[in-house]
Amino acid sequence: MSESWNMSYNALNGGLGWGIFVIGISCFFTNALAVVYGRRPVFLLGNLLLFISSLWGYFAHSYSSLLASRLIGCIGMSPFEVLVTTTIADLYFVHQRGLRLAMWGLCLSVGVGGGGIISGYIIQDLGWNWTYGICAILFGVWIPVLYFFCPETAYRRDAIFNTDQGTQDRAEELTETKLAKLEEKHETVENIDRVETNLTFTEEKHSYAHDLKIFHGRQCDDAYWKVLVRPLMMLVFPQVLFSFFAYGLTTSWLVVVGSVLAQLFTAPPYNFSVSGVGLVSTSALIGSIIGAFTSGPIADWAVKIMARKNGGIYEPEFRLVIIIVTLILGGMSFFGFGWSLEVHDRWIGPVIFYGIQYFSVGFMNIAVYGYLTDCHRDKAPEAFAAINLRNIYSFGMNYFVSSWIVSQGPKQVFCIVGGIHVAICLCAIPMYIFGKRCRSWTSRVKIFQVVMRA
Repeated sequence: MSESWNMSYNALNGGLGWGIFVIGISCFFTNALAVVYGRRPVFLLGNLLLFISSLWGYFAHSYSSLLASRLIGCIGMSPFEVLVTTTIADLYFVHQRGLRLAMWGLCLSVGVGGGGIISGYIIQDLGWNWTYGICAILFGVWIPVLYFFCPETAYRRDAIFNTDQGTQDRAEELTETKLAKLEEKHETVENIDRVETNLTFTEEKHSYAHDLKIFHGRQCDDAYWKVLVRPLMMLVFPQVLFSFFAYGLTTSWLVVVGSVLAQLFTAPPYNFSVSGVGLVSTSALIGSIIGAFTSGPIADWAVKIMARKNGGIYEPEFRLVIIIVTLILGGMSFFGFGWSLEVHDRWIGPVIFYGIQYFSVGFMNIAVYGYLTDCHRDKAPEAFAAINLRNIYSFGMNYFVSSWIVSQGPKQVFCIVGGIHVAICLCAIPMYIFGKRCRSWTSRVKIFQVVMRA
């Protein structure tokens, strides 16, 4: 691309990085739409935009046209960036989420690692535009798949049944609240008693035809603009702020490293071909698969063990224990990656360290996903939209990382990255110690109560 359009690698990489910025911003809008109108219509719209964008990218013959198509596609990508974790929280119990979140993390990593391998051969044999053409075919096939097999998971139920939001111990209070509302409607005492004691009542299962409806009514009575600004307000919570830095700054490095692989491995002494650069992502793919199949079960196992030792009481901070894997292996992988490139080790050295990066960061993702879901189950979409502001950071890094490597060398660059990574992981220690106090504090201080009710 840089040769065809007479652009520098850094300018091209940084310019297309605008897509990452658009994902970060559009997450707020798609999240608000999903909270108010449900997950299903937003998923369907996002996939349709990805199809249109990929088709446009295939026919793009200029940088400006390709950039425009990428921006449209990134708007379509934003629902999948922020809503899948929320959907997992909709469907599964607390002790079941670790494995499902790990599987979702695996899908993301396989997309990056496996996509890099496949696209290298596509570009070499068919041309870069066919990467978008094949994506258009896949998204086109996915339109009917989503329509027929992706039902709405948002559900408006009585607060007394939201036991994973800490309402179980407030059952009496919630029951009294409901009784008071019924009294306001001038219901008789006999009717009230009958309604409240008939706890075996279950709703009829919706028909498949009903599930195929794209829109199932409003899922939230709040105004759209309120839901739109709520993720920014969620950043005042210590748990969300910690998750933003921990998740954002660790996963953003993977985006940055992936964006400079061609710069690092097509140059001497490696002189890789385009497909060879794609094969570098094999290590990321292997690391992601191993990490996914170990991090999820380990996370759930650790939570159960610690809950038993805590007298059967579960605390969300138990999720943070597995960050020790990310601290040790992640720090080692970034330092080793830069150092091996600097001294011109054989290609196997930096490639192995690249795979360890993906393996270790998978544990951070599971820890943060689970911790944030457990702390703010009722505001999970807003919380995840808030931490996805990290895409703006990735966008900024894309603009200067290539020139930074040229001017100072990979050793200094990735040693600095590794140092920041270690510092961020160490922040999990005070969060583990004081997390419960923070949750207690935020539940009592008025400003946080205002945000939760906003």
